[in-house]
Formats: sequence, structure tokens, C-alpha cells
Amino acid sequence: MKLEQLESKSIIGDFDGDKKADTLTEIHTSEEENNIITEIPFINDYDNLVDYYFKHSIRTSLKSSNKRIKDLDLGTSFGVYCLINIGDNNGDKKDEIALVIDYCDFSNLNSCKIYSLCNNNWKMIYHFAIHEAAFDYIEGEKLDPNKIGDYLQKKKGKWFYADALEVLKSYDTIMKMKPLKIKKCN
Repeated sequence: MKLEQLESKSIIGDFDGDKKADTLTEIHTSEEENNIITEIPFINDYDNLVDYYFKHSIRTSLKSSNKRIKDLDLGTSFGVYCLINIGDNNGDKKDEIALVIDYCDFSNLNSCKIYSLCNNNWKMIYHFAIHEAAFDYIEGEKLDPNKIGDYLQKKKGKWFYADALEVLKSYDTIMKMKPLKIKKCN
């Protein structure tokens, strides 16, 4: 049986505000096997691949090198398209993370979720719609791991974003980037 390696992204940052670098690593677990998995059987058909993930309860989580930081469970998914440290955007002295989950679904509309560590628990503090075409690339080309196409970019030291739903609602063909300003945890 041919096996496929599961990708595991990671980022470094000060996510708990202790002025020490932590590493967040994407892990995949199977409730059926009750452990971390690094490979699955190669499945060429998308429908069958989705069925396999749900049948075997394969979940994605982010695990920290800092034992005091709880795992962030992202649910049943193929993993994350991107995992970006956006720094301390809200002035709480902790780095926030932006990620897009590669859901086991049949839609190309997705969202970028911004998380912050709040009282030792991860909390989604902002989100905006994106189109998964932002992660399409031509063979041999590499995507920039520190941005999401036309949806999330750092310009002159500040983060900007565009919401795909706002574009759909306005029937405008031009993405308008706005400064990313997120609130602190409550």
C-alpha cells in the first residue's frame, strides 16, 4: 500500500507573553488509533479521501513546545493551508496567529481565523472570508508562507486584509485591503 506523508507546519513566537519563544506545530491525530499520525494511505479520489478522514476521525491540532499552552484543536481537517505569526497586533504583549483550515468539505469559500492565547486557552478573536484559490499555485512555484494571496499581507510593518464576502456583496472586482485591527481578549 502506498502511503502519503501528512504535512506539518510550524511557527515560532511569544504566544503567552513571557518574552520566550514558543513553537506551535501542526499535528494530526486519529481517534481510532488514539495517537499522532504522520501518514495515511494514498487516496487519489477526493470523495473517498473525505470519507477516510471522517471514518478514521483524523483531527488537526496545534501543539506548543511550551507545556503550559494548551493544544488548539482545529477539528476534522486535512490540516492548515497556512499558519502565520502576525505578531502582537492588539497590544496585549502576545503574538497572535492567523490560519486557514483545510476543511474536509466541498466548498472553496473559507475563512482566515485570528487566534490569541487568552487565560491559557486559545480564542478566535477575529475572522474574515477568503477564497481557497489564494492557495493555488503553478507546479514549481512556491507560495509565500507569510501571507494569504490578496487576503492577508504585511505592508510597511502593518498587516492588511481583504474580506471575500465584502467583495461578493458589493459586486466589485477589486479587493480593497484594510488595516487589520483586532481587539484584545475579554
